[in-house]
Amino acid sequence: MSNYTGKQHVAAAFKRGFTDRVPYYPILGHFNAKLASLSVKEFLTEYEKFANAQLLAHETFHPDIIVMMADLLIEAEALGNELKFPDDSLCISKTHALKDKENLKNLKIPNPEKDGRMPYYIDACKRVKEKVKDSAVGSVVCGPWAIAISLREAEVLIRDCSKDPNFVHSLMEFTLEVASKYALAVQSNAGVGVSFSEAPASCSLISPKIYREFIFPYHKRLMEEIHSRKIGVTLHICGYVDPIMEDLIHTGADALSIDARSSLDRMVALNQKRTVIIGNIDTSLFYSGTKEEMELAVKNCIDIAAKESAFILSTGCEVPWAGSIERVKWFMEAAKKYGCYDS
Repeated sequence: MSNYTGKQHVAAAFKRGFTDRVPYYPILGHFNAKLASLSVKEFLTEYEKFANAQLLAHETFHPDIIVMMADLLIEAEALGNELKFPDDSLCISKTHALKDKENLKNLKIPNPEKDGRMPYYIDACKRVKEKVKDSAVGSVVCGPWAIAISLREAEVLIRDCSKDPNFVHSLMEFTLEVASKYALAVQSNAGVGVSFSEAPASCSLISPKIYREFIFPYHKRLMEEIHSRKIGVTLHICGYVDPIMEDLIHTGADALSIDARSSLDRMVALNQKRTVIIGNIDTSLFYSGTKEEMELAVKNCIDIAAKESAFILSTGCEVPWAGSIERVKWFMEAAKKYGCYDS
């Protein structure tokens, strides 16, 4: 049994120091709906049930960080996307607010305390933060590119980058303000950490050129805006990011969360402790892996990244609905087994 709390394990990593073990947590999104015997629709639309599912996950797994992962369409919904909420899968957009790009001039920055499910999410974060004292609690909000993709659709927006770059920059200016305002509202009202999810910004979807021209400048400004309020910030990009790793480090994010598709060796070598690295266990292990495979993956990540601190062990992305509670426990047990620092 460790003499430190989850918060202390995490704080040590950010200070480039050590407790007695590596901090760790899984990203548990709608997997927590299954854990709490809820439909995904209930989980995403009823804040008390969403919050209670997070508390149950904390009680069941005792992670060092509770990640308040809902869905990645909250901002787009508040901006006018019409969503469909299936009972057994994440919500999807039925309509897109920027199907016609001329609609951009009509969009207004949403009010996080009034519009859509934004206030519901803030209330859930606040409830969990008030209840959980030993672990850190972190929010997950969309970054500007993820919001832009949700409003316009990926294929269309990528085409816009070559056909109408001025429109893309105008859209990114707008979504930058949306992302910043919402993240600051979540943090100030609930007191939780800030993490931006930018899954569509990986090189699994876009080229390094698109990232550097249309996303990096806004990521850098976003980090500067959050830092101006004396708030730390994490940037999560799942998928393959090896070609843009140096760019991600230069955004100024306090922590970078990367997927199993990206090279942890390369990130550690490039990073030199400039930012905290989070990741990068393959989420497929949570529905098809053996216990031995899970242990090996955990040990490899720790061996590569943990000895110099500035590392938090986590999943590369969200644990899938098809994952099992037993395998999440395997992950936690392996992290505890292999993550001990020499006294």
